[in-house]
Amino acid sequence: MFGAILALLLYDLLESSLLALSGVNTLAAIGFTLPLTTAMTAMAIGLSIRSNNKIVKSDCLDKSNLASVISTSLLMSVLIVSFFALCAYASNQQLLSLLGNEHWAEISLTNEKVSLVNQQKNYMAARYISWVFLALIWQVNAIFRALGHGVLASNLMFSWLTVKSILALLLLLPSSDFFFSALSGLAYVHVVSDLLLALISLVILIKKLKLSFPSLPELKFQLTSPKKDAVIVILQQLITPISMALLTIIAANIDYSYVAAFAFILRMESLFLLIPMVLTTSMPAIIGSNFWVGNKQRVQHAYFITFSTIILIQLIIAVVLFFYSPLLSTMLCSQDTVANYISRYFIWVSWGYLSMGCIMVYQSCLNAKGKTTQALILGIFHRIVFLLLFSYIGSIYALQEDYYQGMQFGHVINAAITINDHFYQGILSGHIASGVLLLMFLSRNKTLNPSASNRPNTLTQVDILNFKSKPT
Repeated sequence: MFGAILALLLYDLLESSLLALSGVNTLAAIGFTLPLTTAMTAMAIGLSIRSNNKIVKSDCLDKSNLASVISTSLLMSVLIVSFFALCAYASNQQLLSLLGNEHWAEISLTNEKVSLVNQQKNYMAARYISWVFLALIWQVNAIFRALGHGVLASNLMFSWLTVKSILALLLLLPSSDFFFSALSGLAYVHVVSDLLLALISLVILIKKLKLSFPSLPELKFQLTSPKKDAVIVILQQLITPISMALLTIIAANIDYSYVAAFAFILRMESLFLLIPMVLTTSMPAIIGSNFWVGNKQRVQHAYFITFSTIILIQLIIAVVLFFYSPLLSTMLCSQDTVANYISRYFIWVSWGYLSMGCIMVYQSCLNAKGKTTQALILGIFHRIVFLLLFSYIGSIYALQEDYYQGMQFGHVINAAITINDHFYQGILSGHIASGVLLLMFLSRNKTLNPSASNRPNTLTQVDILNFKSKPT
């Protein structure tokens, strides 16, 4: 699982690096679409988590209906994604305009921008079409992991990302004989790779499990069954893209170079949070299995080891980024202005990853304990309330200070020369405030309090390694 997640994040970074070769405006154009495409991935993952939970339960309690549960889950996911894809396609112009894309396009209008706006529309239309294929890939992957076929699931994921990477190099590299205009080429990359791997994944799944089309009574039962926990889990996945969208709006009001930088930042950030992301897949199994059988002491030890590991690793990463983020940004991004914005972001915000990583893992563990509402509340306060509130306050100071600095140097709000860090400091403050909220949650739930039980068995690193080798 670690390798698959790492490969996914590295592909995103490769894609941004290739787009940077086409200029700052291309990065800005893709930056405005990121909240929407991230929401697509989030919904696909949320639906796969829902299917995973149902299939694990059926495999344990009702194996005779396992094939029916799998086929019904697949069909329901396709129907749900298709509905949202049609709605998003119909309102695509309004969604992009809400994010500030229309205002960006009208400023200093050039032939390049007109071409980029048209490419952007076609790119999003292609992404809405391939959304169904994306959902199927995640669905099949979750089904194989739920049934213990982790190696097969990883191989499919690696194959998907390999195809994506090859197509990206062929179509997005300016020196390639097959080079397309940046966003047009990117549209082909996603549609072709998603369609191809969705079909291959489905064929393997159908042959391996001998699936059949669900009957009407089965579909009716799925439609009428309670979906509270499933809806909450999907909402949790959507919190991040919603936060990204609102953060993009705030950034666009300061300077559009921030939006171009976000095309890199939001993907690099996931790479720096790789360890917490991996732990969100392994820790729920450890916490959930011990919580439901009453081993509270083992749960407390698991939390202590996990949070200590995250804090130590993220502290090391923050120190490294503090000194080397300018060098790293210049290596990855060929646009000097955007690279400067990227380096300043990580110099400040990477310190907030100490709390951010712990919150990510704690949310997944709350879901494993059946406390989905608490996990949702924690996510909302972190990503929506604190992060956006402090970011907005920082943006106000950024605009004021840039104005007076600009007057001093003879040009108003020229962030390429007079970059200040108030906006990024606001983002950091939001993560810190969320860390305080996490401590309140841990205290209220008595998560780290010593247990009254004197059980001799405590969680060890061996336990963690054993659990990591099992499906969640």
